[in-house]
Amino acid sequence: MTKAALYIRVSTQEQVENYSIGVQTERLEAFCKSKGWDVYNTYVDGGYSGASLDRPDLQRLLKDLKHVDSVVVYKLDRLSRSQKDTLELIEEHFLKNNVDFVSITETLDTSTPFGKAMIGILSVFAQLERETIAERMRMGHIKRAENGLRGMGGNYDPTGYKRVDGGLVLEENEAQHIRRAFDLYEQTHSITQVQSILKEEGFPVWRFRRYRDILANPLYTGHVSFAGELYKGQHDPIVTQEQFDRVQSLLERHKGNNTHKAKNSLLTGLLRCQQCGESFVSYSTGISKKNKKHYYYYICRAKRFPSEYDEKCMNKNWSRTKLEEMIINELKQFSISKTKNQKKKRSINYEKLIKEIDKKMSRLIALYASDTKISLDLIEKQVDELNIEKERLIKKQEQLLLEDSKFITDDMLKDIQYDFKELDFKSKQVIVQTFINEIHIDGNNVIIDWRF
Repeated sequence: MTKAALYIRVSTQEQVENYSIGVQTERLEAFCKSKGWDVYNTYVDGGYSGASLDRPDLQRLLKDLKHVDSVVVYKLDRLSRSQKDTLELIEEHFLKNNVDFVSITETLDTSTPFGKAMIGILSVFAQLERETIAERMRMGHIKRAENGLRGMGGNYDPTGYKRVDGGLVLEENEAQHIRRAFDLYEQTHSITQVQSILKEEGFPVWRFRRYRDILANPLYTGHVSFAGELYKGQHDPIVTQEQFDRVQSLLERHKGNNTHKAKNSLLTGLLRCQQCGESFVSYSTGISKKNKKHYYYYICRAKRFPSEYDEKCMNKNWSRTKLEEMIINELKQFSISKTKNQKKKRSINYEKLIKEIDKKMSRLIALYASDTKISLDLIEKQVDELNIEKERLIKKQEQLLLEDSKFITDDMLKDIQYDFKELDFKSKQVIVQTFINEIHIDGNNVIIDWRF
């Protein structure tokens, strides 16, 4: 049987226009009864404008879409007064979750051919508007690039330049740094060695990734780019085109040499150095001449890239295999303990409390409609207080659902204790990250910060 979610919105002023919570509820329930539909839940936003989607019960409805087949409203503007927002809700939320949308006043029903056609017509015009705006923006970007000006996206200046009146002006200290980096990379073929030499020469050393991006950026040859095309820029170059091309050949030659190092590193992102506070990264040695194998390790970042730091960290390197085996064994012991002690918490019936708030709100608004001598300011103040309480209950309910989603299932415990070796890498990674918040390394000491 079809499960319907009823959505009701009414501002205090609209009560006199026969849009009361009671009237909408009665008519929506009668409609569902005539269709033979079950009402899954009623979502009420009292005292909220239709100009914004930031309404507590609307957001709650969107999170519950997986439980319903249809969303029913009294009138289209109850959902939103913005055509853009209405279309977004229907296309991006309802239809993508296989949920039909019904407005009983406009006879708009996406489960019927006519209703789908109406949404199609709205979509065509919305898509036309979006594409027209996008095309204008694209042409503007191309025109700017053709004029030799860099795109102005992002609130930052590119390294080596500062923006002045829409153009790029050399920042000489950084430009000298970049020229030296290009020269050193041609000599050493190693960004790590470039960092080390620059540090000795007194330059402020940047991160590895930043140098890699700079060395590959045609901006420094006096060009600007858009959509993969290069255009002659108005700004001064920092390096010659000939040197840039030579560096690209070197970068291409070394491309991929390090890509295998972090692959299948189960603990990447979880390891923290207890001695300096930096993260641990995965790396491998070169291929052993003896057995043609790579050896994989976890190492503190401040030890791996000492040029980027004031001091080189001296924390212990760990064999990737040894550390992962240790963590997996600890995980198994922890899961056994959880199996013995795990109990589900009794939850408060937040749904019932939220409905009680809706009833109080409905009575308040109905009271104002029947007795205009009552102060509107007083009614609105009380409605606002009820909405604040309702939002608090909704957040508590969402927090409980989040905790439930993190609850350790019997299947997950079984996977850890009996079948962990048989799982694929992604499944292992999900389990490890579900149970472990962080792992602190202090020499031979390994401290696990559990999530539960």
